[in-house]
Amino acid sequence: MRLVASRAARTLLAAGAAALTLGAGSSPAAVARWTVSPGGSFTGKAGTTELANTTTGNAAIICASSSVQGTFKSGSGLPGTGIGSITVARFRQGCFTLTAGRLPWKVNARSYQSGTGTTVGTITGVHLRFTDPTFCDFTADGTSATAGDGTVRFQYANGAGRLQVVRAGSNLHIYQVQGCGGAFHDGDTAALSGTYMIAPVQAITSP
Repeated sequence: MRLVASRAARTLLAAGAAALTLGAGSSPAAVARWTVSPGGSFTGKAGTTELANTTTGNAAIICASSSVQGTFKSGSGLPGTGIGSITVARFRQGCFTLTAGRLPWKVNARSYQSGTGTTVGTITGVHLRFTDPTFCDFTADGTSATAGDGTVRFQYANGAGRLQVVRAGSNLHIYQVQGCGGAFHDGDTAALSGTYMIAPVQAITSP
């Protein structure tokens, strides 16, 4: 993993990781009826996963890979809120310790694009702790360091089984910063990004 510390001098540090996760609300899309097949247990594997400081725009924790495990509900007539959950999140390959907390995280379907077979939604309850004992420690969460209400947004493509966590729509903030050489500060905004291949592939649709 590498930490990109400034625009002028892109300093690479052997530390890192990035985190997952996504938030919900009470919009009409969230309570629409949904169909999921086959549902049940799933795994997801991603390559490069990044937790970026969006306040400064010039610092990021980058992990070479990450994975998730969880479950989807199965059947039709399902509410979008809590249509799935993530029970395990791991960050690997070159990373120091990035720990996922406050699991399970809730997966929420918000809208469906029938032309492309794409579901847009959120993952809520995201809480992460990054620890590099030689350089940098901090927590990433939503409204406080202990709130457990971090939110990230995703797009899921039927057929491909591709769940992409996108930078837009995140409410993550950085808290409890120790060290970090000025790359991260308490209160900085943050965003997660990564693309997870879901197995077995799920078909998620809404009328």
